[in-house]
Amino acid sequence: MADNLHVVYRISDKGNPKSKLPNAGKGDCLINAVNEFGAENFHVIADNCTDQTLDVLKSTGLSLEVTANGNAGTCRHIFNEVINRYDADDFVYLLEDDYLHLPGSREALLEGLAIADYVTLYDHPDYYRRDGKGVNPFVHDDKPKCSIYLTAHAHWRETVSTTMTFAAKVKTLLEDRDIWNRYCVEKNPSDFGAFVTLTGQDDLNEAKRFVQRGYINLAQLVVENFLNGRKKRLLISPMPSFATHAETNFLAPLIDWTKV
Repeated sequence: MADNLHVVYRISDKGNPKSKLPNAGKGDCLINAVNEFGAENFHVIADNCTDQTLDVLKSTGLSLEVTANGNAGTCRHIFNEVINRYDADDFVYLLEDDYLHLPGSREALLEGLAIADYVTLYDHPDYYRRDGKGVNPFVHDDKPKCSIYLTAHAHWRETVSTTMTFAAKVKTLLEDRDIWNRYCVEKNPSDFGAFVTLTGQDDLNEAKRFVQRGYINLAQLVVENFLNGRKKRLLISPMPSFATHAETNFLAPLIDWTKV
């Protein structure tokens, strides 16, 4: 499995300014990712990047593709790209340009892919917002039940959603292409909506909360999650985290990411 893992790294100079870790500039995150996953099978998609950024990327010698598709457009392009470029049994790690990884991330990711359809290395802090004020409506005082898995180097929890940084088998992305295309049509992709549909949330109490928060209407939810017969996907995340989103408001807990 180790030889058929491909990293598709999405970088852009567009986007809203956010407070980030001081050690997590775009160059820092790219170097960190290459150090952890290796330069082989590492493909960079530079969307709406400046000439200065492109010059830096070209100097790395990494496989590089230049696009101007915007956020959701680049996601659609990537899904088509990996389906056409790689074998069905290959694995891809779709990685955004503002993540830091701990040593051992590659090994952990491969272990996760051996047991789940989708894998994230990010232990999202929203999982622990018991006040109900987080952006994930499935996290509240009566937290949904989840399964815990053990691999050689990590504990993993079943979860309902993650960001657009995740890994999967190419065959899985091909089978789920209609869902990803559906949720990548606005300016920004709706990763939450896509994953909640893919993981098939079928608890009625949780479903009501989902509708009340305005993420989906009741009729659509019933069709998507109860009547379509779609195979439910297993999405897992590690505890504790092997990676973090670099935005300071959403750092994975328990780790001093400034020392990575």
